[in-house]
Amino acid sequence: RADVAREELLAELLGAALEGEAGERFLQAFRRATMGREGRGVVEDLDGFVKVWQGLYRSSRDLVWGPPHLAGVAVEEWEARKFDLAERARRGLGDVVFTRKGQDEALEKVISALEGHTVGSGSLGEGSGLLSGVLEACAESGDGPLGVKFYKEFQIGGGCGLALREMVELAARCEMAAALQRTHALRELMGVHDAWCERRLRRQGKLGFDDVKWLMGEWARSEDARLRREAVDFRLDARYDHWLLDEFQDTSRADWNGLEPLMDEAAAEGEGSMFIVGDRKQAIYGWRGGEVGLFDEVKRRYAGDLVVEPMVESWRSCPEVLALVNRVCGDGGVLRGLFGAVEGRWEWEDHVSAEPLRRPEKRGEARVEVVDGKREERLERLVELLGELGVGERAMTCGVLVRSNALVVEVADCLRAAGFDVIEEGSRKPAKDSPVGIALAHWLRWLGNPADGFARGVVEMSPLAGVLAERFGAEWAGQWEGCLKLAAEVGFAGMMERVVEPLWDGWSDFGRRRAGDLIGALGEFDAGGGISAVEAAGWVERLLVSQNPGVAAVQVMTIHKSKGLGFDVVVLPEVPDDSIPAPQFFQVAATEEWLSQTPPKWARAMLPEMRAAEEVWSAGQRYEAFCALYVALTRAKRGLYVLLSCPSKTREADRPSLGEWLAQSVGSDGVAGVAWRSGAADWVELMEPLPARPEVVAEPSLGAGVERRVRTSPSGAKGKVGGAVHSASGMAFGTEVHAAFEGVGWLDEETPVFPRTDAGRLVAELVRVPGVRSCFERGGRQVELFREQPVEAVMDGKWLSGVVDRLHVHRDEDGAVVRAVVIDFKTDAVGRAEDLVERYRGQMDAYRRVLGLAWPGAEVECLVLSTRLRELVPI
Repeated sequence: RADVAREELLAELLGAALEGEAGERFLQAFRRATMGREGRGVVEDLDGFVKVWQGLYRSSRDLVWGPPHLAGVAVEEWEARKFDLAERARRGLGDVVFTRKGQDEALEKVISALEGHTVGSGSLGEGSGLLSGVLEACAESGDGPLGVKFYKEFQIGGGCGLALREMVELAARCEMAAALQRTHALRELMGVHDAWCERRLRRQGKLGFDDVKWLMGEWARSEDARLRREAVDFRLDARYDHWLLDEFQDTSRADWNGLEPLMDEAAAEGEGSMFIVGDRKQAIYGWRGGEVGLFDEVKRRYAGDLVVEPMVESWRSCPEVLALVNRVCGDGGVLRGLFGAVEGRWEWEDHVSAEPLRRPEKRGEARVEVVDGKREERLERLVELLGELGVGERAMTCGVLVRSNALVVEVADCLRAAGFDVIEEGSRKPAKDSPVGIALAHWLRWLGNPADGFARGVVEMSPLAGVLAERFGAEWAGQWEGCLKLAAEVGFAGMMERVVEPLWDGWSDFGRRRAGDLIGALGEFDAGGGISAVEAAGWVERLLVSQNPGVAAVQVMTIHKSKGLGFDVVVLPEVPDDSIPAPQFFQVAATEEWLSQTPPKWARAMLPEMRAAEEVWSAGQRYEAFCALYVALTRAKRGLYVLLSCPSKTREADRPSLGEWLAQSVGSDGVAGVAWRSGAADWVELMEPLPARPEVVAEPSLGAGVERRVRTSPSGAKGKVGGAVHSASGMAFGTEVHAAFEGVGWLDEETPVFPRTDAGRLVAELVRVPGVRSCFERGGRQVELFREQPVEAVMDGKWLSGVVDRLHVHRDEDGAVVRAVVIDFKTDAVGRAEDLVERYRGQMDAYRRVLGLAWPGAEVECLVLSTRLRELVPI
């Protein structure tokens, strides 16, 4: 509901901004915020900004947003100076001593790639493999020659080296200037958004958790707020003397600002007290504001009055499980070797199991296995392992922990298909993640729009079709009217309840849960006054359901959701092997004085302030990853099983990843099999067998598919002139040529960047041919361009499906389509235009008929651009 409310608020904000006097100012700010990084649409982009920047706006408005000194130049300087710098670099090429043939050509490509760069686009293009070496050399301090390598090492000195260094530094600083401009615009956007939230939500008492935290900490920002807060604290202090703060490692700065006055009072002399519980090694919520450093701040603030008591005993895990935890998390040597200095952050003391003191018979197993192959093979091994342990057959809980909600879905579906009773802990979309939910959602969509043939087709192929026909008659019009009449009488929830009732007993528990989710959501929709089928369909399609842990035999969840829980068996089938951190996720650079959006990685390497900010961010990312692995390993009570992938031949040695940390700590040699073990799997024999489950009657298997409509393609209509059209290598080259053409827009409006391949060079030459080039120029005409445009149509009882390589759509002054030009790229080795005409006449006729259906009365022209003949051939 919060997501829906946010979407509605953004839509209202945009509507009001566009209608009001500040509309143009708002749009200008939005354009600056998306400069060079335009997304799918205004609402989507603004929603993304709000998720990342709204909290920063409220908590960091006193900081300088985008300080100019970080760039020191204006964005416009790049376009003003880059051509002169490129020319200086080219003039100095004669002074460079090359050590291998081809280095001169590669260096010229680097200069051209830099010269063609546009600020805000981020990427510098290809420019051969030498470009990355030039960027790295420029990032090094000093002003001497650039030491690079292209097959062999050589130095770029003299005027060329100086010009290149100046050019790269200017590009980096202009990229930083663009990031600063976007930051200023984002502050303006967030200010408008925050003011709108204040008027539309907060003043009406509609507060979220972040709003409450902000209001609780407002006392530090003004004297009036401090006086109001003192009145609140007086009332709270009169009622509460003792405070317990749990999971303190996840406390944010906003949380602590709100609690600090109350904690000061509790820590003062008198009857009050405070008790803080937390574990630095479980700080996995830094991404949403958790500050593990608050531990140190609290210690300093209440020094002398605060007693610190560590707890190394584990009351959850048996000794065999803790043996693996200590082996991995306590291996400081491997940790430092992979991730660098961690002293002062990762504090470790070996854990001791308290279970032998309570139950000496309690024992278990910890095992690390290396599985050859990709994820599919690890999932197969997961299924085998759970079967070997008797999961689902003995009275024990099992948690399968992964790193993302997407993996939760994949793993859960795999286990469910293998016959395990599974429940996911995480956000699922009931209208999209099961056949039952999909059918019901499309039914609602069809009720909202009876002309939606696809939605109707989904319903027709589902069991709903039989129920609807029996209840409302065989005619679709009668079914549509009957459903909406029923919804008007009993609401959409009641309508769905009555329609699915005959099918309920035939569905699995999973299917019934999904139907129940949708019925419950529609109950809320009805209670809120919803009456439109269109709104009901949108309501359930946006629905996210959080499934709490239940009594299912296997619970699949993210590591974050598993925090605080414990399972008899824990399996980690997917330990991340990605390098930590991932630079592409560094979006906000911040210090105690300023914050800013970040420029591209290559530009950050040139800017000392950005390098320092990124190192602080990277250290936090590494620490949070350590904590995530620790949390995952310590969820196990009796059995802990880790599945690692075999290292690939191309993987870099000592990659700083969690998988590499775990593999090196247990001494894995990368060979498939058991890499490390503590205890034995016979511990499961101590667990009570579950009563035999009733035999499940197998669902009947589906018969062979019956083709309802033959599917053809326009290319299937081509002739066989001249024998085989393409060899395998020729088809691959043709694909590359099509990809290169796809990057060509209007040549008179933008300069395309071609791949540094034979196909790219061929296309670059072709678009310079006078008779061809004119076809790629708009020339001020009212023409729309579509590249790789899919076309679908039913003709002569067959489903025709194809893709037009390039389509020009001409419109008149009223916007009506008057002419369409199909341009198809062909790499056939033909000697005459007539051969192409005969070979592709059928395909072009098919396109002509399809477009004639789309735009009746419009002229349709079909052209084939032959790469061999270097001309446009009308067909």
